[in-house]
Amino acid sequence: MSNKFDDIFSDDPLGLLNVSATEKAPERTTSEKRLIESFEEINQFYEENNREPKVGSDIGEFMLASRLQGIRNNPTKVKTLLQFDFHNLLKVDESKSITVEDILGDDPMSLLVADEDDSIFNIKHVKAVNRIRPDYVSRRKKCVDFESYETLFQAVHDDLKNGRRKLVEFKEENLKEGKFFVLRGILLFLEKSDHKESKFEFESGTRVRNEGRTRCIFDNGTESTMLFRSLYKALLQDGFEVSDYQEMASQKAIDEEDKQNGYIYVLSSLSTNPQIRETSDLYKIGCCSGAVSERIKNASMEPTYLLSDVKVILTARCYNINVFQLEGAIHDFFSKSNVSFEVIDKLGNIHHPKEWFIAPLSIIEEAISLIVNDDITKYEYNPEMQLIVKKQN
Repeated sequence: MSNKFDDIFSDDPLGLLNVSATEKAPERTTSEKRLIESFEEINQFYEENNREPKVGSDIGEFMLASRLQGIRNNPTKVKTLLQFDFHNLLKVDESKSITVEDILGDDPMSLLVADEDDSIFNIKHVKAVNRIRPDYVSRRKKCVDFESYETLFQAVHDDLKNGRRKLVEFKEENLKEGKFFVLRGILLFLEKSDHKESKFEFESGTRVRNEGRTRCIFDNGTESTMLFRSLYKALLQDGFEVSDYQEMASQKAIDEEDKQNGYIYVLSSLSTNPQIRETSDLYKIGCCSGAVSERIKNASMEPTYLLSDVKVILTARCYNINVFQLEGAIHDFFSKSNVSFEVIDKLGNIHHPKEWFIAPLSIIEEAISLIVNDDITKYEYNPEMQLIVKKQN
């Protein structure tokens, strides 16, 4: 066995095995650089799609999935790429060690073969193509000057909650510096973009693309210098555009010809039930033709009020509109955030009140305004983001 190792270390024309503990780490070989670049393409796919590539999809994704599986099955490649595995795609089993046989037996590029005809620099049977190598998405890092953006982000959040801004369908022509967007539920500010139109000649024809880097600030305190095209693709798949600031429309004046038809009210529960008490932004939305105080005076005896007292949070007088239709429209709008509690009355009967919803009060107020102005059909409520967003066409 010792003779075998002596032969291996003596036959090393490229000096690959000649490492001194006192020397600095050598620069990466060409094959390692190619390996890292190929893995960056897999990282880019994950950042754009929020999942790893899968076999059985389109040919491009199929190739990335096959490449990832090949890397996972190769201990040497895994070791080389660990520091670039930002998304835990390699899923290394710490119990498995890399042996000398693994290293010496894994030589797909024949790097340990001294024959010059088999050199990796002597490329054969490779068709040259006129294709631009894709650049890669930069991973996020801590934004060191985030303090200068915090007030700006807070103002946009307040505008969204109060209806002065809205989430609308993303369009590429609006991807400009100084604009706000929501990507996978996180608000981002496009602080800078150096993109420009570039023409590329392919065998299939000429294509024009916007190429360049951006600087995106996220409201979680991170930033990214992702590619303009990568940002565009990500927003197109899972993002919204934040509209510009809009002044709130003033309410119409009421005169003697207007007829009051009742009230819309918003209530919170004073129940001592832990499940109910600990639910944030839980409100009952209802209507009545008379005074709200009269309607809720026996709340603790009525299942619809969860058999407990309630607190009046908001009342709105309704003029020239059917309050029961208005109530139904509000319930339909917030149907995705409707919650049902089981309450048992003194006789042991089980009830499931259906008029309780989880939504911020400002959002409920905005929804009522949209319904009164006949604009509600253009929008929908997103319970995950707790925002009203414009419907996609």
